Amino acid sequence: MKYIKFLGPLILIIALPSSFKTQDSTSIHNLFYKKQQQSLSLLSGWSVANLIYSPLATKNLFSPETTNEYFHQMNFSWNLLNVGIAGLGHIIVNKDSKKPWNMQTLYDKKKKAEKSIIINIGLDLAYMFTGLLFKNNAQINTSEYSMNKGYGNSLILQGAYLLIYDTIFLMKLKKVLVKKKADKAELTN
Repeated sequence: MKYIKFLGPLILIIALPSSFKTQDSTSIHNLFYKKQQQSLSLLSGWSVANLIYSPLATKNLFSPETTNEYFHQMNFSWNLLNVGIAGLGHIIVNKDSKKPWNMQTLYDKKKKAEKSIIINIGLDLAYMFTGLLFKNNAQINTSEYSMNKGYGNSLILQGAYLLIYDTIFLMKLKKVLVKKKADKAELTN
């Protein structure tokens, strides 16, 4: 009986730190997926705004003739793709956040996400560069002047937005500190 009175508090003392560790790793897990959902919401908002505004800003979205009409046609088309990517991303992140995990898998997922974002930043720069090529290739005397200039301006705008978006997302993701070993996990906001 004497040992039982001593054993109860001892078990509590031993179990308490491990429950804190579990809560800490759960917080890190939740923060990691929250940052992804927030980022995807930002992309979704941008895409929906473009899909609403582009048809309102031009009368000939589907048969453009002017630089402005080509600009809005490209914005509309580009953001149809973006809204599809963001929607699929929301589904995948939501599903992935409910799967069994440990700190090692979370660490691996974070590193993979960071690598993907770095690749996306390179693509964003390529979109902007391609837009500059289109825009600068628009010769005044050709019938393709309006199309090249409109599409070029749109690619520059969309690439610039995505560059800012990806850079901010990468910085936010880097603040979620996940280390390989569960006993060294950290949480910062």
